[in-house]
This record gives sequence, C-alpha cells and structure tokens, in this order.
Amino acid sequence: MDLHLSGFVESEKMSTPPPLPPGSDRDVLSIRIATLALAACNGAIWVYIFPFVYAHANRKGDGFDMLPVMPFTIIFFALTLPSAARAIGGRGLGVALGLGLGATALNAIIFLALLSSYAAASR
Repeated sequence: MDLHLSGFVESEKMSTPPPLPPGSDRDVLSIRIATLALAACNGAIWVYIFPFVYAHANRKGDGFDMLPVMPFTIIFFALTLPSAARAIGGRGLGVALGLGLGATALNAIIFLALLSSYAAASR
C-alpha cells in the first residue's frame, strides 16, 4: 500500500502546471500611461477647484459658498483614486480607464455648471 501511494506522489511531481491564459489586450503600457495621466489631470482639477471657488465666494456669506467643492471631492475619492491605484498596480486597466474617463466627464459637467451659476450670479 505504501508503494502505491509513493508512485502517485512521484507522478504528481512529474506533471507540469497548466499554461497561464493569455493576457488581456487592455494590459498594455499605453493604457496604463493614459489612465495615470487622466488621474493626474483629475487630481489637478480637484486641487484647482478649492482656490477657484474660494475666489468666487461671498466674503460676507455663511460658508455655503464652498459647498460646490463637495462633488469634486467625492469624484476624486470615489473614481480618481481607485483608477490611479488600479493603474499603478497594473490590474484591471480597462476598469481603471473607465473610472478615469467617467471622473473626467463628471468633473467637466460639474465645472461647466459651476461656471454657469457664477456667470448668472454676476449679472
């Protein structure tokens, strides 16, 4: 009986593992660079929005003039940081690129709405 088990163990040592599946077409360096560039641009927008909103805030206001910063902060932490983390790790680059593009689109939409409200208020 011991002889039979030792033959089984030796045959397991001789077998090779199955080959790894081929990588996705999205796992290329250019996608990683594009995702990191989008994350850097979204981070720059997030940093820029604080002095921009503060410059347009009412000096005698109640503090709610800084409220437009909140959507940009949510976009940064919910979409941009996970996108950058995935791009740095190199896993799920398609999802990372989608998150980065979504963050860029939302930042653009909200920033244009913010500009529109500032233009309407200055009339």
